[in-house]
Amino acid sequence: MTLSNPKQFYSRFLEGHKGLLHFAAHSHHFWPDVTRDAQLAYWDDCAKFSDEKWNKIFSEVIPKTQKHIATLLNLKHPEQIVLAPNSHELSSRLLSLFVGRSELKILTTTSEFHSWRRQFLRLMEIPGVQITQVDVSSSTQILEDELKKNYDLVFMSQVFFDSGKALTDEVIKALVKTTPAQTLFVLDGYHGFAALPCDLSSLEGRIFYLGGGYKYGQGGEGIGFMVVPKGNWRPAYTGWFAEYGELTKEPGTQVGYSQNAMAFMGATQDPSGFYRFNAAWDLFSSLGISLSEIHKYVVDLQKVFIQNLAPDFVKSWRLAPLFESELTWHGHFLTFEAQSINEAQDFQEILKENKILIDRRGPRLRFGFGLYQDKEDVLLLCSHLNNLETANK
Repeated sequence: MTLSNPKQFYSRFLEGHKGLLHFAAHSHHFWPDVTRDAQLAYWDDCAKFSDEKWNKIFSEVIPKTQKHIATLLNLKHPEQIVLAPNSHELSSRLLSLFVGRSELKILTTTSEFHSWRRQFLRLMEIPGVQITQVDVSSSTQILEDELKKNYDLVFMSQVFFDSGKALTDEVIKALVKTTPAQTLFVLDGYHGFAALPCDLSSLEGRIFYLGGGYKYGQGGEGIGFMVVPKGNWRPAYTGWFAEYGELTKEPGTQVGYSQNAMAFMGATQDPSGFYRFNAAWDLFSSLGISLSEIHKYVVDLQKVFIQNLAPDFVKSWRLAPLFESELTWHGHFLTFEAQSINEAQDFQEILKENKILIDRRGPRLRFGFGLYQDKEDVLLLCSHLNNLETANK
């Protein structure tokens, strides 16, 4: 099946946003209709199995989720993918590997998502923690130079949330190759996962990769994941799910861990997100819709957007585009930077009054594109924007 009419999969969300132009897929992508049935299926499993539902979840639901993620990232070992309510919980558990260390050196960038930026700022208050933040808005060369140094942990994004700038697989491989083997390399893929085609096969077993279902994964809240290299991992921040398969054995004096990615599991959580995620990607898989096709569909929408904006739109509203018009390799959202936070806020409010929904990060305005839009939606968006531009004169 070709992606000639993917909007048909999103009738309930489209009805819920009737009369609105929702261009914030990068913030909250609409869910396919099949995810509602999946939510009900989870409820029915709870009613049927009650406490025994965990047997099905761990033997059927989670393995299917792991397999879908592995397929999207071209990985051979789905058992090395751990799930959690959100990716920040997993990154925090990853950090707990260093508990007890008198010194910790972390390399990151100035363009990491809010949760990690906040976490870094807090960690920097702790004696012995040294965090270097590199500006990669123009080039990754400084980062490459820093990577050669002796850091304990490297944390960086695949797609930077504040601009949409994306690293190619080749660049990521080069950065990992530059990094000393003893350094833990963590790639935050949340704004790229299930959007940009990604092949981690050559890096499998070397890097940690974080992602989730809230955005392009289309499963909603409650599903974060981390790809974990094989190893004897013993995070200090741990929950009973981390040894779920060992619970029937006689408890020992030492804290036990699973011998795969499950060592990073936490504790009791709402697994309904796994059901929804599975339903979405079961649908795309059954129809033969690949991630490459999804990416091409979105890029085509982005190009329609760029080509149909009035020539002086950017100048009139004093916006600076943070993307190249060719879109050689870019995230699924396009970012404009305003002259100030106040101007950006005013612009967003004007759009909202005109029933156009985007989102804002400080002075940066983000227009996101997804499968629930078509060319006519984008042309309508451009028409509204161009009229706003004329009125502003």
